[in-house]
Amino acid sequence: MSGSTNTAAKEASATNARHGIQAYLVGGGIASLAAAAYLIRDGHVPGHNIHILEEAQLGGSLDAGGSAAQGYSMRGSRMFGPAYVLTYDLLAGIPSLDDPNKSVTEDTFEFWLSDPWFDRARLVENGKVVDVSSWGFANKDRVDLIELMLRAEGVLGARRIDECFEPHFFETNFWRMWSSMFGFETWHSAVELRRYLLRFLRLFPDLETLQIIQSTRYCGYDSIIRPLLRWLEGCGVQFDTGVQVTDLHFVPANGSKAVRRIACVRDGRPDDIEVGERDLVIATLGSMTADSSLGSMSSAPVLKSERAGGAWALWERLAAKDPAFGRPSVFCGQVDQTKWVTFTVTDSDELFVKLMARFSASPPGCGGLVTLKGSSWGLTFHLYHPPAYADQPEGVFVCWGYGLFPDRAGDFVNKRMSECNGREILVEVFSHLGFQGDMAALLATSNCIPCLLPYTTSQFMPRARGDRPEVVPAGTVNLAFIGQYCEIPDDVVYTVEYSVHSARLAVASLLGFAHDIPETYKGLAHPNALVEAMKMILR
Repeated sequence: MSGSTNTAAKEASATNARHGIQAYLVGGGIASLAAAAYLIRDGHVPGHNIHILEEAQLGGSLDAGGSAAQGYSMRGSRMFGPAYVLTYDLLAGIPSLDDPNKSVTEDTFEFWLSDPWFDRARLVENGKVVDVSSWGFANKDRVDLIELMLRAEGVLGARRIDECFEPHFFETNFWRMWSSMFGFETWHSAVELRRYLLRFLRLFPDLETLQIIQSTRYCGYDSIIRPLLRWLEGCGVQFDTGVQVTDLHFVPANGSKAVRRIACVRDGRPDDIEVGERDLVIATLGSMTADSSLGSMSSAPVLKSERAGGAWALWERLAAKDPAFGRPSVFCGQVDQTKWVTFTVTDSDELFVKLMARFSASPPGCGGLVTLKGSSWGLTFHLYHPPAYADQPEGVFVCWGYGLFPDRAGDFVNKRMSECNGREILVEVFSHLGFQGDMAALLATSNCIPCLLPYTTSQFMPRARGDRPEVVPAGTVNLAFIGQYCEIPDDVVYTVEYSVHSARLAVASLLGFAHDIPETYKGLAHPNALVEAMKMILR
């Protein structure tokens, strides 16, 4: 009895101590929102003591906007699956957008069970569905793929993917499906590809149909960000938008250093935030969506020639102070290898939906990803189950897509994708599908908004040890880094799960309680998944 009494007393004392903590979260993306939720849920920090500092729109790469009349737009889109343990655990405590008695997690699973994906047109070439029952491997491709999965990360180092395979591998159906789904280019990190292969080994039997993939009821902003914001606001969390953090200033603290001042620009004017001895700073490093620009049906998005994104500038300033803070230039210094063009199509007529339903033998939202195998731009798109936005009217449909190679000339439009307006992108898509006979009618009811993103795949760039800082960098006492550019062993970037994982680690480490985080799924430790994957590789 005395032991349990002492434990309860210690927990009560720790909770009371945390009531005096002020937590400053730099960035308003999913990582910061998750960190705020963990501070409240696990750390018992009062919501009004949590300050989220964001220079632009809350939501990060899960933001979305527009209307049926003006055209919807979203810079990115996300898929989910059984590997997203931490994300689903977090969202299990957040009421869904439409029903306060149902969590976001419950709503997502309910939607998935009612309208699951079953892709019957995963690859398309010359207006016809490709038979992907054969992945197209030569024996050397199989050997190289298995060898990559078995190699240690330390052996691979900063090697590129194309240093681990013969050219034929990149012409296989497997590579077309895998790379288009996750966004890999041949010059990306072999270490990261290995992590993906092991983390998503369970996907191998469903790679052609994608039936294991889960999607939210609406776009990520409406299904995840809006419910999280509403819950955090109800807890009293302070959202300071229009605030660009420009630097963190440190002072010595018990042989280490602590952040004592946050330099920022608030609504265009310099400002400082003083950080107390017990306060915490949790900063999102880098940004996949920084410096993005939108186009229209008649105008192409413009690549910004000078980096204005505060997340990159902040990381560069911090890295110049301490090598423990990583090397941002590894990720943001080669825009030609990291940029993407995404596009969101709002259609006020169901002609395209009917054509795709007949072509793919799938109703809207259930067909999964469609990759145009012969596309020089590396085009992939997904027709959302209506409504993709909570306010989307009946009879309006939304499609979202992207191009892996925006600097190549198109096959039907002789221009780089990055130089094309929305109309030209649609001409390219419809032509690859063989819909030329309906082109005029399709264009008449479609509003395509392209988006140029300089750093979308920057987190995939080849990296060496130390290029990404630890979540809690060595030599600091009240600072943590979160998001896609901190180092989490074995986990895979470019996922909501990675951002949530970083937030969970940051809060647990800074507040000093047990991490209690499930071990990251690694396929080699799961014999059944490994056997099934090998059957697919060797068939």
